[in-house]
Order: sequence, then C-alpha cells, then structure tokens
Amino acid sequence: MIKVSIIGASGYSGIYLIYALSLRSDVAISAITSQTYSGKKLSEVFPQFTKTCPKNKLISELKFGSFDAAGIAESSDAVFFCLPHNESSKLIPDILEKNGKIRVIDVGADFRFDSIETYEEFYGKHNSPALNSNFIYGLSDFFSEKIKNSQFVANPGCYPTGALLPILPLVFKGAADASFPVIIDSLSGISGAGRGVKLQNLFCEAENSVKAYNVWSHRHLPEIREKIEGAFLNLTGSSSNHMPDILFTPHIIPVSRGILTTVYMKLNNGILQENITGIYNEFYGGSPFVSILDNIEDCNIKNVVYSNNCHIAFETEKKQNKGTVKIVSAIDNLGKGASLQAIQNMNLMFGLEPDCGIPAYSPFP
Repeated sequence: MIKVSIIGASGYSGIYLIYALSLRSDVAISAITSQTYSGKKLSEVFPQFTKTCPKNKLISELKFGSFDAAGIAESSDAVFFCLPHNESSKLIPDILEKNGKIRVIDVGADFRFDSIETYEEFYGKHNSPALNSNFIYGLSDFFSEKIKNSQFVANPGCYPTGALLPILPLVFKGAADASFPVIIDSLSGISGAGRGVKLQNLFCEAENSVKAYNVWSHRHLPEIREKIEGAFLNLTGSSSNHMPDILFTPHIIPVSRGILTTVYMKLNNGILQENITGIYNEFYGGSPFVSILDNIEDCNIKNVVYSNNCHIAFETEKKQNKGTVKIVSAIDNLGKGASLQAIQNMNLMFGLEPDCGIPAYSPFP
C-alpha cells in the first residue's frame, strides 16, 4: 500500500488527484490540505465525493487540514504538491527534515527548471535552490528511465506537455532544422487558469470567444524553451547562440478542459514523412499513453479529455518540397497536463508499470 498526501488538494489538479487515486486499491490517501477549507470534510466541499457505503466512506470522510510537516512526513510514502509557484519550495524542506526518504511530486512550477536564474526571472526568488538539482523533469513518456525509482519529480506544465511530447523526439534524432524557428500555437480550456475567480473566465465573458493572451510573457514559454534548447545541446553540443527561436502563443477557448497544440517546424534535408513516423515509434512505441494517429483531423481534445493520453498527428508539406511539418497534439490539461501524469510519475518512482491504475481511454461523449 502506497500512502500519499496531497498538499493544496482543493484546486483542480488536487481534486482530480483525489478522484483518480480513490479508484485504486493499492493507494491510501493519508492527508489532504487546503488553506481555504481546513477543517471541512471533503464531501462537504465537493458533494460528488459523498458516499455512505463502507467501501468508499474513508474518502468521503476525509477532512481538509492545515499543513503539518511532521504528521505528513510520518504518515506518507509520497507527497503531491499542488500549489501556486514559490509555495512548495517553502514546505518541502520541512518534510524532508522529518522524513528524508519520502518521495515528492511537485505539480507546480518550483522545480521544473534546470536554471535557477531562468526560474527567478519569471517566477521570483526561489526558496530552495539547493534542492533544485535533485528533481527530475517529469515528462513521463519521454524521461521514464530517469524518473524510475527517483525521489523527486517536477511535473511539467500543461502547455509544455502538449508541446514537448511531439517536438523533443524530432530534435533528439536530428530531424529538426535549428536555423528556423519552432512555432507553437496552443488552445486551452478555461480550467487551465485554475479555480480562482477571474472576470475574463466568467461564462458570459468566455462563451463564444477565442483569444490569445500573454503572447510574449507566458511563464510556460521559458520552460518549453529550456527543454528544447537542452535537446539541441544534447544533439550538437553547440552554444545557445545557435538555437532556434521558440515562438509560443497560448489561447483560451470556451471549453472546460483540454489542450490542442499545433507545432510548425522545418525539417533537415532528407527527412520524410516515413522518417518522422519511425522516430515517433522509436520513442513512444512502448508508451501506454502516447499514440500517433494517421489522420490529423482525428487529433481532437474530445478524444483525450479525462484521460492521461496524448494523441499526435502530423503532415509534411509536399507540393513545394520545403521540408516543413505541421504537428498537432491533443491532451487533457488536467489529466496528462497535471494530475494523471503526476500519478504516472508516482508509478514509475515506485517501480510500478506506468499505466498502473490509470484509465486507458477517454469516455464518450
């Protein structure tokens, strides 16, 4: 039995973690925390968890508590942190002081960057820089070997997950031309903005509307850029002066969840459609969650919502032979982009199969 605690459990990613973990017989939820709802029962705040039968009563009777480092350290094998940036890095050292072997999955941004300087440029002063190098970047289907049996994992952001899964294989295998920009357009459901009340996310503001936002300043841009540049450096050893521009534009669409990402890349000479298929099969042929589709129109967020799946489809430009590829990926921002990928990381950390206890498919309609 794996005993887990969820810190910041009343946000969208925390609640989805509770739901997904409650379905497993090999996981017990020891503690859930919330500053807003401390002292209240889970079922009182979220009535969908109401249950009177003995099998599920333990989940229904769970109470949100305040953060208690000693209690969490004693009662947990693993801790999920679902907090705003600059918060988990304050709390993790307190838990480690009391239990140095506890496993940590940070769903927030605090440990996603290799460079502390880059993190601090976009998020502010880091509270635990000495811990940063201990964290593995938790893009589960790409870095699974590094994540296996590790103690610390930083879950990627939702936009980076949807962008990096299709991009990184092509960079690592030398298919991408670094002299041309990598262009990424992503469309996200409103839940990506979190549960906080914001005027622009109210129904009357968001319905029948699609808009771009933070087109040069979104905090997921430096995360995407660092990982793509790292892949080019791994391939060529060249300096950052030879890196492609990364042009990322996020959009909000009037659906509750899901991210559709379109990537535009220039391929090196001689790279054909069948070469790209082979590259994706090499990286993801054994993945239970990444699927390469034949038809780009089938790459649709409806086919992946509530799941940990990533669907990828692509087409190369043929008529003018300019070596351009358009790649589309679809994920659930709360599933693959947050909670379910965090559980996939937990599975790997404990030596389990990556798909242990994670639904294989998305419900329809």
